[in-house]
Amino acid sequence: MDGGRRLQEPSPGAGGTYGAGRAEPGPPGAPLRKALTVLEALAEASRPLTLSELARLVNLPKSSLHRMLRVLTDLGLTVRMESKSYELGAGLLRLAAAGAPARTQRLGYAVTPFLIELFQRTRRIVSLGTLSGTNVRHVGTLYGREHTGLAMALRQPVPAHCSAAGRLLLATAMRDPAHCTEAGAPGLTPADTDSMRRDFERIRRTGLSYARSAHIPGLVELAALVRLGRTGTVAAVVVADNVHNTDLRDAGQALLNTATAIEQGLTDTP
Repeated sequence: MDGGRRLQEPSPGAGGTYGAGRAEPGPPGAPLRKALTVLEALAEASRPLTLSELARLVNLPKSSLHRMLRVLTDLGLTVRMESKSYELGAGLLRLAAAGAPARTQRLGYAVTPFLIELFQRTRRIVSLGTLSGTNVRHVGTLYGREHTGLAMALRQPVPAHCSAAGRLLLATAMRDPAHCTEAGAPGLTPADTDSMRRDFERIRRTGLSYARSAHIPGLVELAALVRLGRTGTVAAVVVADNVHNTDLRDAGQALLNTATAIEQGLTDTP
């Protein structure tokens, strides 16, 4: 004895098992890999998934999956709905926020040629927005002299629920706008949440988000979803103008065409 507590080392049995009837430990990182597989399945689903549906997709026993989902839900990475189904939680938005500014800037450089063409076609404010926690950050902003004030305001982080671009990205990131409050979005009333829920449904149906900014006075936005490069990073291509000048919805087709061109042009971008 060495005076301390001696740990008894397990003796490997046949086939690398430890002791009678004990299974060999899985490969390093196996629990984390399984959790990431679950999160990916929820991200790719078009609706919340039940425990049974998710178990079939990720090929895990329901008992093991249920334990994992309890942990993921405690961390805010998943949400258990009243229907006992699951979807992604707002915790992922907080995790994504840390590296967002630099990543958004790089994306802005890549899409600038497409934004220039869109600006030439619309002669309005154009930009690229990505979600950073519960804010939207805009880069690559192009504008004419008459839009200087609005464009300068748009360059600052904007609460996502207050803008068309933000609502578009939130509708893509989460099914239930009530989770915006969990992610730290301030001042959302039950009426605001109900309005956003209807807006989310309309956005998913049309692929476009149209709204007067509740954060920048006088600004109205039209936004279209775009996935950038092989990573599938989601962003919003935005056309904006003074709310008193014109109805932006006539720019919808040009905006959708630009989103398609960006996706095709950046297919091989990591």
